Amino acid sequence: MGRTRPLLSTNRIKQSFGRYRLFAGWLMGALLTLTILPGAATAETLILGQVSDRPKKDFKQLLPMARFMADRLQQYGFDNARVQLYDSADALIKAVKQGEVHWISETPYTSARLLQETGSRPLVKKWKNGQRQYQTLIFTLKQRDIRSLQELVGQRIAFEHPDSFSSYLLPRRILENNGLSLVELERPEDPVPEGKVGYLFSRNEKNNALWVDKQIVAAGALNNGDWQDPSRVTPGMQEHFRVIHRSDFYPRAFELATPALAADAAEALQQELLALDQDKYAGLLARYENSKGFSPVDEQDLSFLKALIERGTQAQ
Repeated sequence: MGRTRPLLSTNRIKQSFGRYRLFAGWLMGALLTLTILPGAATAETLILGQVSDRPKKDFKQLLPMARFMADRLQQYGFDNARVQLYDSADALIKAVKQGEVHWISETPYTSARLLQETGSRPLVKKWKNGQRQYQTLIFTLKQRDIRSLQELVGQRIAFEHPDSFSSYLLPRRILENNGLSLVELERPEDPVPEGKVGYLFSRNEKNNALWVDKQIVAAGALNNGDWQDPSRVTPGMQEHFRVIHRSDFYPRAFELATPALAADAAEALQQELLALDQDKYAGLLARYENSKGFSPVDEQDLSFLKALIERGTQAQ
């Protein structure tokens, strides 16, 4: 009777076992890589958004902070950062609704709209341009002898742009709360309807001061930070101007998390911003729109933002 052959030869068994060991080694290595690099399979770019009419300058100011925070938020799946700028609050809000932005740095009025229209939430207050809070100044030329808001009836006033809190929304509401009726003009030479105050958008802070100085308009509106900036209002101009109204003080700016940013990542971002000490991170903060730091958002701030949209602030 012949000898029975084994199902597998010794050599084949050794070859099969060797291949198994190679496969097992590869599998363990892959699992180890995923363990060491959490979120690697779902890594994404942290996107910081803002409304801007100076994209080149604003991009340069915002990108270092965006990259710094993306590095700090690696455990939440971020491996890179990008700054996305929009030409209007409407465009920014649309992008947020489409889930294209994680984090926003904005002034009060746009922040209030984001709060109401997109479900974004404020994380911290930003000391933008070194200001924790700011106010609006309404000013004219001394030679016009205008000394009160009521004397602006029949005159023209320059605002900055439609999304500006300190140089449109706030001064407009101040005038309206003082019983004045405003109408937008297309050109400086357009006549002002009887009993109205005509307004135009100058598009930037320098123009606001220049238009008043050149008597293109009778009055302008700027925040106190711009007023004190000699690159926007020269000392020579200030000598010729008279401030006829100073508003109350309001928060300068807010950092917000959009619904696209997971709750735990938003919490981490909030803590990282608050931890940026002025002494240790002075350079990073200075590049971030000349910031001096961040402070917590309180109930008064939330009420203020809601009132901007729901009731309209009783601006003074």
